[in-house]
Amino acid sequence: MADKQLLPPLGFIAIDVHFHRPPGDAFNESTWPFPLIHIQAEGSSESEVVTKGAYDAALIDRFVEAGLKLAARGCVGIITSCGFLAMAQQELSARLPIPIATSSLLQIPSLLAFLPPGKTIGILTYDDARLGPDHLTKIGLSCGAVSRTRIVGAPANGHLRRLIQHGAPYVHADIEKELVEIARNMVIEYSDIGGILLECTQMPPFAGAIQRAVRLPVYDVYTMGCWFYSGLQRNRPLVWGAVESS
Repeated sequence: MADKQLLPPLGFIAIDVHFHRPPGDAFNESTWPFPLIHIQAEGSSESEVVTKGAYDAALIDRFVEAGLKLAARGCVGIITSCGFLAMAQQELSARLPIPIATSSLLQIPSLLAFLPPGKTIGILTYDDARLGPDHLTKIGLSCGAVSRTRIVGAPANGHLRRLIQHGAPYVHADIEKELVEIARNMVIEYSDIGGILLECTQMPPFAGAIQRAVRLPVYDVYTMGCWFYSGLQRNRPLVWGAVESS
């Protein structure tokens, strides 16, 4: 890939919340191998975005406003700060002038295609009481595809939820232990899981530990964002060498 600073930026629409975001978190500019410009959807909240039902028009408008600002600043595409925003994928892609990938959940159709028919995708989410089939059908999954998913969430009073909801101190080891335990229990409970998808944009720093624990493919917003950007900005890889003359 070309020098990072010479590449066009990817845009990032964040919910209006504030807590520690280490390298690996999708909000952190150092996470990505390309420039990132982030902007907040003013007035949005965790409880407003992390929900079962459809979003109201005012919330969609705030994300559209933020997306238009990112497009005006030269972003070639946009991602967002919460996997639950899969619920807004259709509305936002219809109203923005540049491509948007709202959620790591958008990878599910491809991941299911990679797996044998009898295997499922385990979705490790921020809140399994609120993430459900409506989010998956909103991004085009059929009922048959939805039935090949297994959704398990972080504990309501666990380290990850306290960090995001209440700004609790960030302790990497505590969150890692929590998520690894959930993943281990998930693959024990559902022996048909052939891969894991991390819904939450705060989870990529723990993807490696989760994979070592369960020994399965693990995908998240980082894998989605890198794939998404790779088509938005094509660059000849250095390892290919110079273009051969005819």
